[in-house]
Amino acid sequence: MTQPTGTTTLGEDKTRETGTVLALGVEPEGVRACLLENVSGQYRLIGWVGIQKDPALDMSQQLTQACQRLGTRLGRTLWQAAQDLPLTISEDEIRYPALSQVVAGIMPRARLRVWLVGLSQTLSLLPLTQVLAGSPVQVVGQTQLTANLTSGQLLHEFIATQPEAIVLVGGYDNPAPAIQSALLFLSKVVGQAVARLAPGQRPLIFYAGNHFAAESAIALLQAGDGPLPAECLANFQPVPGLIQSTALIQALTGHYWRQCQRMAGFAQLSRWVTPPGHVTNLASSFTQLTQAWLEYQQLPALHTLYCTSEWWLHVCASRQTGVRRCFVEPYTEPASLGGWPPLQLICGDGRQRTRGTTALPAVRWWDRSGLAPIIATVGQVAPLAMLQICQNDLFTPGNTEAG
Repeated sequence: MTQPTGTTTLGEDKTRETGTVLALGVEPEGVRACLLENVSGQYRLIGWVGIQKDPALDMSQQLTQACQRLGTRLGRTLWQAAQDLPLTISEDEIRYPALSQVVAGIMPRARLRVWLVGLSQTLSLLPLTQVLAGSPVQVVGQTQLTANLTSGQLLHEFIATQPEAIVLVGGYDNPAPAIQSALLFLSKVVGQAVARLAPGQRPLIFYAGNHFAAESAIALLQAGDGPLPAECLANFQPVPGLIQSTALIQALTGHYWRQCQRMAGFAQLSRWVTPPGHVTNLASSFTQLTQAWLEYQQLPALHTLYCTSEWWLHVCASRQTGVRRCFVEPYTEPASLGGWPPLQLICGDGRQRTRGTTALPAVRWWDRSGLAPIIATVGQVAPLAMLQICQNDLFTPGNTEAG
């Protein structure tokens, strides 16, 4: 989609008429519902409600509560109780105006728990760890090939950490059997360990090593009884000095998203969203908002931060290098961000970027409410409305200090 540019002409552009928009979001902390309306040619955030996570209720049930509370607060009917869905069709538009659009974004669970397996620490595991920082995964352990490695040892570690996925890498693309032997031994040990897990505890295995050994490796990974899911991807390091991470990152991100879609209430939520929208990943929505804000403000680069209780997401959009992402633990700032431009936009409670630090860094914009990723889902149907609300209602301008 084409994004508007400039810092002073926001009100001069006209977004297509979309009427009232209900934006729903599900995060690790809970759910939120936001109502957006066109007020004198500018979309504004009329009101919003947040509800903390209740383990006894699924996401659709909590969003229902949020919409009903928001309607009560605004003196407006937003929910059709009989049909159990937002009020998108009304027989009395004067008394009960209908919603024109319903959009939603979710990222309700912790990052995907991943175990890494490789031939060497330096050539395999270290670059793999660095690359995976840009995807919604948490590395819970890693295994390097050693002479005394056994399936029993791996089984014990898998039971203790309960990984949801295993990534196995190693070996450049070389057809020589001698070159493949170490990788095949590693595949055999991993396959034996996974086979001894209960079927419901078996992680999905992604093989991204020497492609000449791929067929044999997959057979070894699936040698046990029962379902042993394994997928073959392009070699992570086909030749020295070349990293091919796109297929692996897409596979892991897709696996994370499928886990989200399997959560109770997702199917109901997806039925509420009006065409042409669809339920989006909030991390992806925030990434797209970063790119849109870069264009709107005509910046050479923009470093943003999205904070939740389970993870923080750094995004850097640059006209020269494209988009980079880095998921980190809350209240941490890894050394890998050392080459990034200064942080300019914070979404959420970023007043303490590191533990023991009380001062907010000098940023240009701060969204204290943390609503920006949810408002970003509006970009599917009204991109200018998304920017108007960020400009007028969410982003505090200037170098704001914590207080």
